[in-house]
Amino acid sequence: MKQHAARHRAPIRPLAGIALLALLAGCAGSSSIVRVPSENQNSRVSIVVIHFTVIDFDTSLRVLTEPSSRPVSSHYLIPEPNDSSYDEARLRVYELVPEERRAWHAGLSYWRGKTGLNDQSIGIELVNTPSCHSVPAAPEPEAGVPAAGSEATPDPDEPEEVCFFPDFAESQIVLLTDLLGDILERHPDIKPTHIVAHSDIAPDRKVDPGPRFPWERLYDLGYGAWFDEETVLRYWRQFLDTPLPLANVQAALNTWGYDIEATGEMNRQTRDVLRAFQMHFRPFEVTHEATPITVAILFALIEKYYPDELAPLLVVEPQPADDPVEERIEEPPEEEQPPEEASEGLAAEPAGTGE
Repeated sequence: MKQHAARHRAPIRPLAGIALLALLAGCAGSSSIVRVPSENQNSRVSIVVIHFTVIDFDTSLRVLTEPSSRPVSSHYLIPEPNDSSYDEARLRVYELVPEERRAWHAGLSYWRGKTGLNDQSIGIELVNTPSCHSVPAAPEPEAGVPAAGSEATPDPDEPEEVCFFPDFAESQIVLLTDLLGDILERHPDIKPTHIVAHSDIAPDRKVDPGPRFPWERLYDLGYGAWFDEETVLRYWRQFLDTPLPLANVQAALNTWGYDIEATGEMNRQTRDVLRAFQMHFRPFEVTHEATPITVAILFALIEKYYPDELAPLLVVEPQPADDPVEERIEEPPEEEQPPEEASEGLAAEPAGTGE
C-alpha cells in the first residue's frame, strides 16, 4: 500500500513546482511596474446624452444589444411602466455598455467644439414612444401638365411632419436622477451644460428626447443647466427695445454649444438649431424662430454659465451704409475726335482672355 501511495503522489510534485514557478514569475513581472498616480488627468467622459427610444422595451433591448446591419447601443436603458413588453415587477436601470467602453449612440454630433461624441460621452436611453406622421405628398401631375404652384419655393414654415410626444413617467425620472448622481460621482468633470439632448448635439436629424422631457425638473434636482427668470426678463426687455441681429444670435447659439455658422441668414441650419434649443428651454413654444424671449433665455444662460464669453456677443457690428447718390450734372457732349492708334504695349486685351 505504501508503494502504491508513493507511486500515486510522485507525478504531483513536478506540477506543484511548475505552478510555483509560474506564480513567482507573475509576481516578478508585476513588481517591475511602479505605479505613481499623476495629478494631471481626468475622466475621458465629459458629456451625458439623453435619448428616447421610440420603440418598446423588448424591441429596444434587442436593437441596442444584438448585431445588425446598422448597429447602435447605449450605456443605459431605462424601461417605461405599463409597457406590455416589460415583465419585471419594478423598473430597473439596464446597463448595456460599461462606462469605460464606447457605446454607439450619438452618431454624427457636435457640442462646444467637440465632434465624434461617442468617444467622450455616456448615452442614456429612456423608453418613450412618440409618433410622427409625414405631411401627405402632393399628387403627381399628369404628363405634360405642370402642377399648380410648381414654380413656387417650398414654404419653410410649413411642417414636414406632425408629431405627438407622450410624457415621461415619474418613476423613469426618479431612476434617471439616481443614475445621474452615480455617474457624476464617477465623472465629476461633467458640467451642467454638458448634460444634453440628442437633439442638441445633432439638431439637423434628431428630436429626442423631445419637448416633453422635464429639463427644468432635472435642474431642480441638481442635474443639467437652466436659466434664472429675472435675468431672462432683463434681456427680454432689452431685446424688445433693441433686437439683436440674427448673426449675433447665431454666434450665441454656437457659444452655448450648437454647431451653427453666424451667416446672418435664417437658413435651415438655424431653424433646426432654434428648434432644438426651444425644445430644451422653451418646450411649449417651439417656433423655429429667434423670438425675443428665446434670445433672452439664450443670453441669460450664457451670462450664467459662460460669463467671460458674453460681452462680444452683444456687440453689434455696424452695417455697411449704402453709397450716397451723387447729384449728377449733365455736361455737354465733347466733340468727336478722330480715333488714335493705340500705343504699343498698352492695347486692351480681348474680353475673356483673363484667367
